[in-house]
Amino acid sequence: MSNWDDVAQELIEKLSKTKKEGTVKKLADGVIQKIRTSYANVNSRKNPLATIRKAVLAAYPDTDTQEHSLQYFTDKGKDNIERYQHLALKYLTFSTEEWDAVGDDARKEWKAQQAEKTEVLQPIETVKTAKKQITLDDMNISQIQLDAETEELVKNTIEQSGISLADFVRRACQVYAKTLDGKAKQSTEDLSAVSTKDLKSDSYKTHPGRADELARRAIYALETHNNTCTEKAQKWHINQTAIQSLTGSKPATIKAILENYQTRLDDHNAKHDLNPYDNRKGGGRKIDLEIDLVVLVPDGLDVI
Repeated sequence: MSNWDDVAQELIEKLSKTKKEGTVKKLADGVIQKIRTSYANVNSRKNPLATIRKAVLAAYPDTDTQEHSLQYFTDKGKDNIERYQHLALKYLTFSTEEWDAVGDDARKEWKAQQAEKTEVLQPIETVKTAKKQITLDDMNISQIQLDAETEELVKNTIEQSGISLADFVRRACQVYAKTLDGKAKQSTEDLSAVSTKDLKSDSYKTHPGRADELARRAIYALETHNNTCTEKAQKWHINQTAIQSLTGSKPATIKAILENYQTRLDDHNAKHDLNPYDNRKGGGRKIDLEIDLVVLVPDGLDVI
């Protein structure tokens, strides 16, 4: 076995441990540089390269369909046969000057390889090869153009589940479409007939209209409570903190909702001469112990 056979085997072993095109290119570039430093005569570099490419091709034979993400489609070379090759073969090549020095035949082959290098991956609906349209089943994950973190997550998920990338994309589209369709239908759903008890349960936790409906009921409950109290000390200033405590919704959500009720709340608080400090009087007063939203407003049908 020659020294270049050893280099080829080392390359093949490293290729088996990577799934990133950038790493493949780096490994191939390293081999090319090793050949260059070993031979000052450009013509002498052709045989070592041929030895290494032949070994890589033996380890990763051409296929009719794409079998993993580190393959690319090509019809370049002898007889223009359409096939999928390992990306390492695309990067195991010399510079323009080197191929010019080697001769016309080698130069022609290099030009074909160089054309492949300049092909830019596009979204699946626009990617085309010279003679073949890439379908969902042909694509690799880099064509989806995900950010690095998401791409790695998807790769790991696919490996763990044992499904193909194409099936993963189909299922992901199906799930996301159902989610958006469900939310669209929920956004137009009238929640007034839903009981307050149910609205506060986990069943409606993700419903887009839940916070608005509970806030509406909480305002009505506090207004009703204050209007029936005979002593100011029994009353509650209606504000973001009070509504949040009764509904369990997020502060930012309640703040945005109450912007639509601000005039109404200001008028009610002024009518009863209430300010936020009144809610802190009396030591350990807790609004959720005095105002039972489920009891005071069992549903939203009569809420104004």
